[in-house]
Amino acid sequence: MNYDQIAEQYESWGKGATTDWELGHKNVAKLLEPLSGKKVLDFGCGNGKFSNYLNNFGAEVVGVDISKSQLDIAKKVSDKNITYFIDTDPTVEEKYTNYFDAGVMIFVLCEISSVEIMGNVLSRVHKLLKSGADLVILNPNWDKSNGRDFLTHQMEYQPDLKIGGPVTTILKGNPPIHVPDFYWTKETYLEMLEKAGFSNFEIHEPLAPNDGNLWKDEKEYPPFLIIKAKNG
Repeated sequence: MNYDQIAEQYESWGKGATTDWELGHKNVAKLLEPLSGKKVLDFGCGNGKFSNYLNNFGAEVVGVDISKSQLDIAKKVSDKNITYFIDTDPTVEEKYTNYFDAGVMIFVLCEISSVEIMGNVLSRVHKLLKSGADLVILNPNWDKSNGRDFLTHQMEYQPDLKIGGPVTTILKGNPPIHVPDFYWTKETYLEMLEKAGFSNFEIHEPLAPNDGNLWKDEKEYPPFLIIKAKNG
C-alpha cells in the first residue's frame, strides 16, 4: 500500500476510527503501562496518531515509517518532543540500538509480503529494543473475523485464506479506502517473533464492551489480534 498517495485521506479517516482506537490502540497502550518516562519505539508510526497518544501519557516516543507524506503529517500535528525518522535513515540504528524500553508495531506485519522481509524487520526492531523490553504488535484478526463488518471498517470476505496470500480491509471513509494486506496466521507471527529473539508471548483478542457504542460484529468477533512479546 502506497500511503504517500492517500496520506491526507487516511489521516481524516483515522480521526473517527472507533473500532481501531477502542479495541486496538487503547488495548496496546494498556499492555505497556506504566508509560510515564518509558522510551517507546513506534515502528510503522504512520501519521503519528498513536505516537501522540503514548506521548500524552508521558512516554518518550520515536516514530519510524516508510511514508514521507505520513511523516510530514505527523510532524505537523505532533508534540515537538516526539522524534520522527524515515525508515531508510541510518541514524535510527546508529543512535537507538539497544535504546528502547518498549516497542509497538501497529498494522505493520500484516502489510509485509514474505516471511523473509518480516524476519528482517523484526530483527531490526529486536536490535533497537533493550533486553527485556516489551514489544506489542497489532494486526487484523482474519482467522476470527474474515468477512465481518465492524463499525469503522470491513474485512472483505476471502473464501480461501492462504498463508501469505492477499486480503483486503475496507476502511469506511468517503470514499472508502481499500487496504491490501497479506494473511498470516497467529502461528506465523509467533514463529517469526521467536526467530528474531522474542519470547514470553501473550495473545489478546479484544471484543467490544457494553459501553453505548453502536457496535456491529465487534461484540462477537474480535477485529484484532494483539501479541505481546518480551525481547530476549
